[in-house]
Amino acid sequence: MQVPDARVVVFTRVKRFAPDFHRHILRGKVMGQTVRPGDRILVYEVAETIPGGAVRVTRSTLLEFR
Repeated sequence: MQVPDARVVVFTRVKRFAPDFHRHILRGKVMGQTVRPGDRILVYEVAETIPGGAVRVTRSTLLEFR
């Protein structure tokens, strides 16, 4: 089964006081990887993906932080 490319991946912060520079580290960690809602990476959790379910993060994927 082919995993679709993500258009948008929305992350929420798990640790309330984590510094914002983790966003830059996160981008490098998820590039080319398959993520799904509920996955935890560094201090963030995948809240939503478009399209829904498991998706592959590409250079054109928009990463949103809430």
